[in-house]
Amino acid sequence: MKRQYLSFLGLFIITFSSQITCKKPEPVKHTGVVIFAVGDVTIAGKKLSLGDTINESEVLLTGKSSMCDIQLSNSEAGVVIRIKADSEFKLNPSTDTSGSDVNMALRVGSALFKVNNKLTKNQSIRVSMPTMVAGVRGTSFSAQISKSGDVSLQVAEGSVSTRPSIEAIDSLPQEIRNNSQAIQEVEKSLSRSEQVLEPGQMVTIPKTYTDNILVSSGLDTAIKEANESIKKGDLSAATAKLDQTSGSTAEEKKQFSEKLSASKPISVQTVAQKDIQSQLKEFEELIAIEKQKLDNAESRKTEITSRNQSKKDQLLKRIEQITGKSSETLILKNGTRVQGVVIQEGDTYHVLTTDGKKSFSESEVEGTEF
Repeated sequence: MKRQYLSFLGLFIITFSSQITCKKPEPVKHTGVVIFAVGDVTIAGKKLSLGDTINESEVLLTGKSSMCDIQLSNSEAGVVIRIKADSEFKLNPSTDTSGSDVNMALRVGSALFKVNNKLTKNQSIRVSMPTMVAGVRGTSFSAQISKSGDVSLQVAEGSVSTRPSIEAIDSLPQEIRNNSQAIQEVEKSLSRSEQVLEPGQMVTIPKTYTDNILVSSGLDTAIKEANESIKKGDLSAATAKLDQTSGSTAEEKKQFSEKLSASKPISVQTVAQKDIQSQLKEFEELIAIEKQKLDNAESRKTEITSRNQSKKDQLLKRIEQITGKSSETLILKNGTRVQGVVIQEGDTYHVLTTDGKKSFSESEVEGTEF
């Protein structure tokens, strides 16, 4: 009896240990740090300032006459993103437990992306937009989303692979995307449209392009019906509704595939050299801070301030461009001089500096000078 008990206990320990050992590790969570900000920059209504952290799935919003530079904090690649006015940006979860893949989403507005250091062989950066997905290795490029939903991407340095994407499909649960034959067929068709852009090249994918794919294939209606099943928690029914569009016979599947292939190829455009040179000057502002220095919460703000001081003239000009006002020097009664764009609101003076907004009461101010 004692032997049986010991055998059972040993089996239990082995089983329990194997469960612990085989537990799938959690993916690394990427974060960003604000290294420059002008105007109204918020997450969930909270205004951000230098040194603040942006976590995965948090939506960063920039208002009118606003801008924000963030640097990915747990990456040696020195990735810096400039999110411009009236934009919506977020870091999407990594799909790799090592965190080697960085996934970002620009849903509205425009942004610049710069990878300061070369990525390692296993690293990848992916930017999702309403009609396009971009794959990056080491480069500088800009992306802009028009009010109608058209996406344009322009490469200044390096190379970027682009292909059409469909927002309505990207928002489906991953389980459905993996199991639906119709969705997989669409994904294969979109992948065949992939193009690699070199410096000086630009591509635009209109929203009408991806809308037409949905309409011609019948997926526009099927996705609406599938989303109703998803709301009820019935993913199998949702998958079945999507797969009805591709049919069940070989002939029906062939016709479905031909509809997907009917779209005209996306043409690549050449950008004027003067426009490239102008953009390269702005990319010079997107200098990354060493990862080790950014990791130290205590000295982080000091490092960010030092970094911005080294680019003070360029960043001040950028503030002037954003606000439409010339910079001044606010002189305080205690002798302190603060340089930046000065905005007076009632009895308060706000100075937009390279280190963020600084505010002073009228009683503290001696005057201003250009």
